[in-house]
Amino acid sequence: MIRVYKSKEAPLSLSSCKKYDSEDIKSQLANDQKGKCYICERKRDTDFEIDHLKSQSNNPDLVYCWDNIFLICGYCNKKKSNMFDNILVPNVDSIEEIIAQTISFENKKAIFASTSNSEKCNQTIKLLNSIFNGANQGLRTLKEERMFKSLVSCINQFNGLIKAFFDNPNANFQNNIREELNIESEFLGFKYQIIKNNPILLKVFAPDIVWNNA
Repeated sequence: MIRVYKSKEAPLSLSSCKKYDSEDIKSQLANDQKGKCYICERKRDTDFEIDHLKSQSNNPDLVYCWDNIFLICGYCNKKKSNMFDNILVPNVDSIEEIIAQTISFENKKAIFASTSNSEKCNQTIKLLNSIFNGANQGLRTLKEERMFKSLVSCINQFNGLIKAFFDNPNANFQNNIREELNIESEFLGFKYQIIKNNPILLKVFAPDIVWNNA
């Protein structure tokens, strides 16, 4: 999970306060978020929904608020529901800087850690744990297991590119890594942390892990 870009101007249909999921709203969110779920960072071509950062049931006054609406996958939307109304704000907070996101391959678990003890940070970590590690620790449902395997597969591929770069640090291998750090790529929160944890990688790829609006 990383900070996402959001257009300042709301789509026109939102001003009518009749629908929050019109086609222009979906299109703008998909464009802003590069087609990715704002929580798990997977690209969703058709399996996407509109999420209210602060849920409709608990915050009816924010149903048509542009700053409260984001693109989310169905899996994460069900996990979030109306139980996580106080997480970090994805278009304001640099989540990738606040929460370190790594994988313990030995324990088959995604690890989320932060020096911040704010309620928003704690709630975000709790949500991410539910999404990547399952609601019941050590016992994942089929969807939870497939989510984790998708993450592991992506990061293993990324680590393979890094190994190739260390074996032969030429421009081609640098470009391969940079492609995986592009804002449109999946699981950037985890990839950024891999770069930050290695001084050599950080020296080369620091400009590529800075969030931007591109």
